[in-house]
Amino acid sequence: MTEIIDWHAHWVPPEVVDLLAGRSSEPKVVRELGIRFFATEPGSRQPIKETQLDLSARIDEMDRVGVARQVLSLAVVLGHFLARLPPHLEQALVEANNAGLGRLVQNQGNRFSALAALPLAQLDKAPAVLEKAIVEQGLLGAIVPADAFADKAAAQQWRAIFEVANRHRAHLFIHPGPMPGGVPGPVATDEAQMVRRRAIAFQDSLTAAVVTFEFTDFLDPFPDAVVHLANLGGTIALLAERIAMTAERMELPSHLASGRLRRTFVDTASFGARGVALAAQVLGVDRLVFGSDSPALAIAPAFQGVATAGLGAKNTQDILTGKAFSSHG
Repeated sequence: MTEIIDWHAHWVPPEVVDLLAGRSSEPKVVRELGIRFFATEPGSRQPIKETQLDLSARIDEMDRVGVARQVLSLAVVLGHFLARLPPHLEQALVEANNAGLGRLVQNQGNRFSALAALPLAQLDKAPAVLEKAIVEQGLLGAIVPADAFADKAAAQQWRAIFEVANRHRAHLFIHPGPMPGGVPGPVATDEAQMVRRRAIAFQDSLTAAVVTFEFTDFLDPFPDAVVHLANLGGTIALLAERIAMTAERMELPSHLASGRLRRTFVDTASFGARGVALAAQVLGVDRLVFGSDSPALAIAPAFQGVATAGLGAKNTQDILTGKAFSSHG
């Protein structure tokens, strides 16, 4: 088997932690009795998960599973979405993150590639940030929040970013996450709320984004941009059959009724063999790539989910090696 690539993995560069450690007010990183904490507001803090920042431990885990490369991005800043942090701090965090990822790719490009963060509260600056990330920092593209594509009207704000991605044939990773000003979901006080927030809400946001990309003409001007959604694209594999069965009632043209993806790709993160098998059958195995959501989730179960999905040796290898992206365009 050729090189296995994990397209859905995250990391917080030390440049981001150092920036927060140098602040005198919240949000900031503080150290007490040898333990570092992230204090988001007075009286509220949580210990930093140091093992998730440790690249040596990560490489050891990759080697145990047989993963040759991870594509890293900043999904959350030490457990908090970028859009939930003060807007005045966002630009500095974006710059620190992208500089750190650029340094990592330059020094350890044999094991890691990376996707930039973009300034969500200042989208007018985002195209230049993406351009710099690709041209100067050696990054593949950017991670962007799924909530930005809840419908076509919302997506229009990102046209300039997609123009840059299209010009460079760059990679845009659509990951669960809010935009600034979005209403936070309720605090999880029990198991049901936690499932609604971290499973249903996350998957619903990805499903809405898939619908925007696949059922509108938003992507038509950007054929060379690579659009990749996390977590099998939400629940679209399950809903595809319902869409097909009700297509006539919804007056959908026939090319939109099959359920197969035409413009986007999805990764296998957060799913096992059953989910991967369904997505391969419904969405098309040529639209799937391997992802783990490391380090929040272990790499091995994600790998086993693909390996035991019963897709055949060639299809399994194609997913694990990211052939869908190499075949794009």
